[in-house]
Amino acid sequence: MKKRPLLAWFGIFVAGFIAGIVFSAWKLEKTTGLSPAPSVMPRQQEAPADIRTRMADLEKRLTVNPNDVDALIQLGNDYFDVGNHEKAIETYQRALQINPRNPEVFTDMGISYRKLGKSQEAANAFRKALEVEPDHPIALFNLGIVLRDDLKDYAEALKTWEAFLKKAGDSPHAVMVRPWVQQLREKLGSAPSQSDDRAGKNVKSDGNNNIK
Repeated sequence: MKKRPLLAWFGIFVAGFIAGIVFSAWKLEKTTGLSPAPSVMPRQQEAPADIRTRMADLEKRLTVNPNDVDALIQLGNDYFDVGNHEKAIETYQRALQINPRNPEVFTDMGISYRKLGKSQEAANAFRKALEVEPDHPIALFNLGIVLRDDLKDYAEALKTWEAFLKKAGDSPHAVMVRPWVQQLREKLGSAPSQSDDRAGKNVKSDGNNNIK
């Protein structure tokens, strides 16, 4: 069963970030604005027909064993990848009924909700991921996006991204988020504490920019 790697939070969808800087692991969306980062990298150059074939096989597998959580997650991922977010959510929910402590599934379900324009449900899903794993970087990053851009809850977005920076170290993602945090601080008239500054700058990432 193909698992979705934690490194997949490189799959951040950004339109027009910094001129001249391109990180090959990031994915750009054609639409304006910012979308949440999935917990997975899209399968590269995988034909839709191949995905559909696997989905049919997974459905048969689930007919035999409806509680096969790995098959449910993979099927949810496939629905996600082909853009059927209603079915992705339905399948992720089935997986979470069996194993409610999977932050990656909650995160991907949150993205599917946002793709359907259900921002509050997306935020709730990201928060569920954080209940399981409070420092989950993808969930923190995504929750901040939804809070700022969709729900206009700037104070909570700031709090969420400050928590993210404490784990992001010097990764490219921290470079992205720091100016957003500064903008929110200026908007809200708040100032960073000395400890927050140190936390944002001194926590290091490993050689693959994976958060430690």
